[in-house]
Amino acid sequence: MRAYKIVIIVIALTMILACSSNSKTKKPQVVEKTPMVLAEETVVEATSAFESGEYAAAIEKYKTAISYYEQAKVSAAVPDSINNLIYTMNKNIANVHLVHAQDLVKQELYDDALLEYESTISAFDAIKEGSTPADSLDEKILTLYKNTAFVSRQVFDSEKALYYYDKYLAARPGDTQIMMQKFFVYKDDLKNEAQAYEILKTYALAQNDFDSSHSLGDYYRDKNDLVNAIWWYEKADSIKADENVLQKLGSIYRQRKQWEKSNNALKKFLTLNPDPDQIKTTFKLIGDNYMQLKNKPNAVEYFEKYIEFEYAENIALYICAYYNDIKNNTKALAWANRILQNNPVQSDALFIRATIRYNTKDLKGAKADFEKLVNDAKYGKYAQQYLKSM
Repeated sequence: MRAYKIVIIVIALTMILACSSNSKTKKPQVVEKTPMVLAEETVVEATSAFESGEYAAAIEKYKTAISYYEQAKVSAAVPDSINNLIYTMNKNIANVHLVHAQDLVKQELYDDALLEYESTISAFDAIKEGSTPADSLDEKILTLYKNTAFVSRQVFDSEKALYYYDKYLAARPGDTQIMMQKFFVYKDDLKNEAQAYEILKTYALAQNDFDSSHSLGDYYRDKNDLVNAIWWYEKADSIKADENVLQKLGSIYRQRKQWEKSNNALKKFLTLNPDPDQIKTTFKLIGDNYMQLKNKPNAVEYFEKYIEFEYAENIALYICAYYNDIKNNTKALAWANRILQNNPVQSDALFIRATIRYNTKDLKGAKADFEKLVNDAKYGKYAQQYLKSM
């Protein structure tokens, strides 16, 4: 009986101990996140920060993700796949800098935009070696050079603008648009005309460009370097016939007493149908050029055209004297009469008309004209001689 009780007590104790053990709560097992999981979570946070416009936070998150990926790479079965993820994070960082820079430009915060653009360039440069053609990093970086140069001009950092334009041109030496931007930096920002126009020369020759050639002609004309002015105006004229260029060429050739070349330019100018005032002036200039060449017939031709627009006594006298010299009495008399209608006491015209009348046996008319000249300082003695001979 006693042995039976002992067995019962042992069984009871066993049950109590078992119940006591089962009554204790088990602690949950903590699972530690892997670097790969942490990286992926951080990328999500970085993307969210970027989309909220929190650019600095986004960049820091992407950098943290890179750190986690570096840890994951140590035990990765395929490290190259991790390297691709790291490359993508670095590209994201560069793109965040770029978007931030663009936003700052829209706000006209150019000083801050310049810093961001330069950070963008550094970020893309750092990953260029691992990029693929599909990334088009070369083109992106070239565009960044142009944008950074533009922003540099906005903050009056001309040297930096030139630095980035030169970096662009090192890859695209034939880009005339950027060459012209350099021209404006030197001309407008640095006030260095000499260097500016050297760049413009390169542009004009590379593009066979009319406007820049015309501008170079003006530049040298203003400096009184007429030889170079002519060269560039002729270059412009070879590209396109233009009224302004041809007038300038005609004028410079006259300055240099190159009368024939002046006339060539002015006659070409007339073929462009300029306005009547310009036609009138050009007829006079061509006539004067021929007069300088002692080509009286051609001079008279253009002087007569000029007088159709505007009467000028000195030119009318030149025409009248020419016809008188070649014994064309009809035209000489007509011009003398026209001059005397405008100025009845014009002694040169009176004398020409008087001698023509005398030689054509109109003695009455000749006498009337000579009598008006008796006291004239220039023709008085000749008038008296003619009167005595009648």
